[in-house]
Amino acid sequence: MKQIIVMVAMISLGIVLFRLIAGTDDGSMLSVMKGVWEQEIEMRTGSP
Repeated sequence: MKQIIVMVAMISLGIVLFRLIAGTDDGSMLSVMKGVWEQEIEMRTGSP
């Protein structure tokens, strides 16, 4: 029984971490880093 509880906890933790890092919402780390990357590209290419 303990093994099943630990396995379920590990799977749910993995899902939560995946959604935090690479989720589809605007609050994910991947989305934030993409926005920062695009802003830096615009700043570098916009100035002479």
